[in-house]
Amino acid sequence: MENSKAIVNLKFKSDLSTEELCEIAKRRKSILQNVKGLITLFCYTNEETNTIGGTYIFENLQLAHQYLGEFLTKGVGPEYGVIPMTLKIDVGCLKDEIIVGDR
Repeated sequence: MENSKAIVNLKFKSDLSTEELCEIAKRRKSILQNVKGLITLFCYTNEETNTIGGTYIFENLQLAHQYLGEFLTKGVGPEYGVIPMTLKIDVGCLKDEIIVGDR
């Protein structure tokens, strides 16, 4: 399991508008490109539930946990205006990948 890729899903409500969140994400792009072990990040919004989030793929579980610690302690979470009681975090190891279509 320690060599398995890890997936992290963060979902939360924010005090900030979607436009403000997009600006923060743009500013953080160069920082995210240097996050150790981060392979890819998908950002999303859900207007029905008024939530935003991100799904991260990391090289392994240890690096995923390291990033989460920094997200919560170095002010990145508060920078996004996270409403604390709405923050949901799921972490797991990828078991299989099903590629659909011509990729």
